Amino acid sequence: MRRAAAVLGLVASFSPCPAHVALAAAAAPPPRALGAVDLPTAIALLAASLAVAASTIAAAIALKAVASAGFAASAERPQLTTWLLIMGGLAEGIAIYGLLIALLILFRVM
Repeated sequence: MRRAAAVLGLVASFSPCPAHVALAAAAAPPPRALGAVDLPTAIALLAASLAVAASTIAAAIALKAVASAGFAASAERPQLTTWLLIMGGLAEGIAIYGLLIALLILFRVM
């Protein structure tokens, strides 16, 4: 059915005949309203945005704790600077995990 509609649309695009244009318009599926989303898609979008927002907030809280404690520790012992960078990277990983979960939800890989 889709192939027939595509062929009719192709014929109508090259032919000025009004009958072909009307036939192609009748065979085409009706367009969806702009912005119309069904319920499962809306729930998936909401879940993905919630995953990104929650993981970003959690990463910000973790990074604040790591940074404040890390700078205080590195002021006393400068050799702890490497550990500060490692712990900051782990805290930022929380946000990346949230983004990955959101992508899994949006592409319905699970």
